[in-house]
Amino acid sequence: MASHHLSPISRRHALLLLGAASSATLLPLPVFAHGTPGRPKLPTLTDKDEEKLREGKLFLTTERDAAADGAGTITGLIEIDGAPEDVWKVLLDFESIPQSSKAVKEANRYADDRGSPHRIINMQYMVKVAWVEITYHIHHDYFADQGYLVWTLDEAKDNGIELTIGSFSTWPGSAPGKTRFLYRTRVSTGRSIPDWVEEDLSEGSLKSYIRYVKKQVEA
Repeated sequence: MASHHLSPISRRHALLLLGAASSATLLPLPVFAHGTPGRPKLPTLTDKDEEKLREGKLFLTTERDAAADGAGTITGLIEIDGAPEDVWKVLLDFESIPQSSKAVKEANRYADDRGSPHRIINMQYMVKVAWVEITYHIHHDYFADQGYLVWTLDEAKDNGIELTIGSFSTWPGSAPGKTRFLYRTRVSTGRSIPDWVEEDLSEGSLKSYIRYVKKQVEA
């Protein structure tokens, strides 16, 4: 795999285009305390934030933790005209992710266990930017009855990235027939690139995917 020949910036750019993956070290979200996944929490919203959401605009924030080598939790939230089941239909269609990013060339499902207490979905992704190809495998745990999904790397497979962890969840909207979609991931800034560069790339990819979901549901 050619990923070890990349400069720090180009390697991160290739991965962050997907949104749910990064070559930087990703630290566990607060909801993964003691290795046990739990339903994510909504961020605290101001009246202005609520107004933006009601207008269909994206709420986005990054919380930096200076004590954790610059790690930050990136949170994206948007209100969608549609029922939760319509939102999850798009979110669980991982094979369609290449439609939201030109860099994602392959998205292949290699496991889907509907018989477990919660649904387990494993996906292989291949990201390509210029001459660089990076393949990695994601393990998803979907808790349908609680309206959330968490993911991490499938460590049983070979991966071209170090670690990725995050969550999707759905919440009641501001009016009947509306659903709020929350996307959270925690990313280390890394030591070799400026904080503002990685933050811009991370937030840009997250925005793209959230808006893609909204567009698909409302189409």
